[in-house]
Amino acid sequence: MSQSLQINNNGKNQNRQENLSTFSLPKQDQSGGLDPKTIVFTIFRYKWLILLFLIAGGTAAWFYADTIEPTYESRGTILVSSPDQQRDNELSRIINQTTGGGDATLANEMQVMQSHSFARQVARSLSEDEDTDISDLPTFWREKEDGSVEKKELDAVANSIRSGLKIQLVNRDSDVLEMSFTSSSPVETATIVNSAMNVYVEESTIQNRKDAESTTDFLEKERARLKENLEEAEQELKNFMDRTGIVAVNNQASSAVNRREQIQAELEEVQLELEATEMAIKNQEEELERIRPGLVNDFSDAVAPRIQSRQELLNEYERERYLILQNYPNVRQREETPTQLKRLDEQIENLKNEISKLSEEIFSEQDEYMGMESAERTRMVTEIQTRLVELRLQKSQYESRIDVLQERKAEAEESFQELPAEMTQLAQLQRDLEMQEQLYLDVSRRYADMSTWKETQYGNGRIIDLATVPGAPISPNKILILMMGIVLSGMLAGFVIVVREFFDNSISSIGTIKSHDIPMLAAIPAFKKISVNNGSGLAKYEVGNGDVPNEMVLFRDRSNIVSESIRRLKNNIIFQNADNVPKTIAITSSEKGEGKTSIASNLALAFAEEGYKTLIIDADFRRPRVHTLFGLSNERGISDLIRGQASASEVIQSSDNKYLKVVTSGSKTDRPDSLVNDKNFGSFLKKTESIFDVIILDTPPFGIISDSTSLLKNADATVMVAKYRKTNKQVYEHTLDELRRINANVCGMVLNGFEPDKDPAGHYSSGYYKSMYEGYKSYV
Repeated sequence: MSQSLQINNNGKNQNRQENLSTFSLPKQDQSGGLDPKTIVFTIFRYKWLILLFLIAGGTAAWFYADTIEPTYESRGTILVSSPDQQRDNELSRIINQTTGGGDATLANEMQVMQSHSFARQVARSLSEDEDTDISDLPTFWREKEDGSVEKKELDAVANSIRSGLKIQLVNRDSDVLEMSFTSSSPVETATIVNSAMNVYVEESTIQNRKDAESTTDFLEKERARLKENLEEAEQELKNFMDRTGIVAVNNQASSAVNRREQIQAELEEVQLELEATEMAIKNQEEELERIRPGLVNDFSDAVAPRIQSRQELLNEYERERYLILQNYPNVRQREETPTQLKRLDEQIENLKNEISKLSEEIFSEQDEYMGMESAERTRMVTEIQTRLVELRLQKSQYESRIDVLQERKAEAEESFQELPAEMTQLAQLQRDLEMQEQLYLDVSRRYADMSTWKETQYGNGRIIDLATVPGAPISPNKILILMMGIVLSGMLAGFVIVVREFFDNSISSIGTIKSHDIPMLAAIPAFKKISVNNGSGLAKYEVGNGDVPNEMVLFRDRSNIVSESIRRLKNNIIFQNADNVPKTIAITSSEKGEGKTSIASNLALAFAEEGYKTLIIDADFRRPRVHTLFGLSNERGISDLIRGQASASEVIQSSDNKYLKVVTSGSKTDRPDSLVNDKNFGSFLKKTESIFDVIILDTPPFGIISDSTSLLKNADATVMVAKYRKTNKQVYEHTLDELRRINANVCGMVLNGFEPDKDPAGHYSSGYYKSMYEGYKSYV
């Protein structure tokens, strides 16, 4: 700068030092956490991005749901009753003894329905049913590698049916089961459920009739045998009477014969029970043999004796505990259980665990019965083993009774032999006849009852509700998928916003500016499309050429809120300097494109409107724009004056405001950095200070270009311009730091392009300017 310009600044040092004494690096934000208002403003600022993500996520989710193969489910209900409920106790006892069967519990029936064997029967039934078109049943088909379709093997179909067929109890207090099946074909779901219920009814009917038939065959054989015995007894008695001529016996002989025959009848009855028990044992052993070959021998040789001994001991302990609880009903309610009862509980529990472990000893994880899992198979085998233990105990009891009856029979035989031979023989023949007749009648009655019952026997199940073809799939749930898509897209949008905000290092709020000690002189709203005020605005320049640019808001519409913001900036500059207008005001910024030239031009016009003789000099020789904004020629300007190619009167141009003069940058030069420090520039500036009240210097961005160092250092006031959501905070802070180093008199900063509705700091709400300047035009 010229010597004159440096001398001119000596009187300004005190005011500059006062401003610089408050200049410091930005303060750290002490607020902890997120401000809810900041979150709301951020969401509102990104509303279109969020909406785009939500629409895209919802659309993608909906299309994704359309690509998922729908799954249908059909349900049917069936009432399952035990066969014992369909017959009297006597027939039930005979069938159980003959077939070795136990009670058909609901849990057992459910296990049967969930077995591989049952699923295989359903698959076979559907395959053989002429009314069922299996081409409509996807379970029966699989796709090959070449894209063709082939029919599955029966076992593979059974596995698919078993995995898809679900059985559950409708109500704990009822015997109604609900069958359901899921498939991609709605027709298949109803077809398989109905087929499964029909197969169960048919198979249980066949099994029940098979049991009844087995019992009937047994009774028929017994009836035939007893009939032969009866006929032989009748013929033998007749022959004896004819030979001896004796037709009656005395009382002593009759009594001895009756006693002897009663023992014999009881003995035969016990032997009959023993025979039925042995047959039941055989059936149970065959059942075990079906589970795994050799299991019967393993069980008989190793497990059965141990289980039997523990079962007998368990019964003894449970009987002892039962007697204690009967004699002392409230013993369980005591705070401390008696030692004896506690000991019995522990022993009973231990014995049960030992029996369970013994039952599992002879099984491996690979064993499978009827497609059942290990737990199901073990439970069924345990039931069979328990039944075998009970049957063997009964067998032992019958054998003991037979031994006792044999001894009594021997005693009766001795008494019988003391009677007259012919008399005792007649009495015995008559008693044999009565006994054989009674046995024959009893078995005949049972045979008749069983024959009748066999013909009327039906299955354990009764179908209540048939499955119907579902009208809508149970999955996919398009509404749920849509909601999940919207939620996920919202979360993704939030993540994008968080990442963008995290890496956004621009000045994004007034709060960022206010965290510095440099005062904010004004927040200039964005220069949106500004219409021309018909009363006082200019559409075209009269002094200059062309249309008035949108940036020159004070020319286009003096009543616009942007115009009022510029005037507020002008007033703040004046009042910050103790009501004295700074002679030279330098306008700079940290980066290019932040609107410093528009601010400088409108600020100069604002001073001129107040009657200040104002001069604006375009000192940005690299990117000059002042001449464009005022519609003036840039053929001759300050660069030409400095190089001596033009006079002061030639470079000072008039504008459409009589108080405002403009000096453009002039012709381009190869060394723009040398122009500012040239003595001719200093002389010109000194002369203009004596003529004009205010000189506005539009300088290059000091953050990236140091050409204007001497201007900024010696200006009466320096105004820093930052662009809202564009200026980098680090670059901004670095520029302020550089201004501090050159001892520039930074009087404040201007936030340009401010959008109050997007300010998260909340210092200016979206209605700030509206409420501030509403009705302002009527006062202008």
